[in-house]
Amino acid sequence: MSYYKSNVWFAARVRRNQEKLVKAKLEQLGVKNYVPFRKEIRRRKDRKIEISTPVIPNIVFIYTDFYTGISIANDYGIKISYMKAMDGKSLLTVPQKQMDDFRLICESSVQCCLEETFEKGDRVLVVDGCLKGVEGELLDTSKDNSKMLIRLDGIATFKLTVPANILSKMPN
Repeated sequence: MSYYKSNVWFAARVRRNQEKLVKAKLEQLGVKNYVPFRKEIRRRKDRKIEISTPVIPNIVFIYTDFYTGISIANDYGIKISYMKAMDGKSLLTVPQKQMDDFRLICESSVQCCLEETFEKGDRVLVVDGCLKGVEGELLDTSKDNSKMLIRLDGIATFKLTVPANILSKMPN
């Protein structure tokens, strides 16, 4: 398998509410990682507070080679377990393009609408704006807007609303 020697993005599960702790430990070791957070406002009895919650709970993305990834859990005692691929035999890796798209989505706040006609199921590419380069599948269209799916295979699917003037059909 080619990912044993080169750095790739692995998806690792962590215990509940341990994302920030695992991220900090990985950074101490100098291991590149990504845990997207979003701000939420929660109500308490007497006040509102703003907290950071993970976009995908219990998941940390780790960019490393296979052997370093295994040593993180075995040698350094960081409590992670790598997710398995759909075949059940290999570890789940996230392609660099999907990871780039995912990071771009998490780091922007997009609410848009569609004007051009696309068909449901079309592969589309965002060609302008803060999500430029993101690829996805057109889920739903109407006169006013379009819903686009972005997938991290085996991990999560995101639904975005995007304006048509920044979408382009991808060749099949």
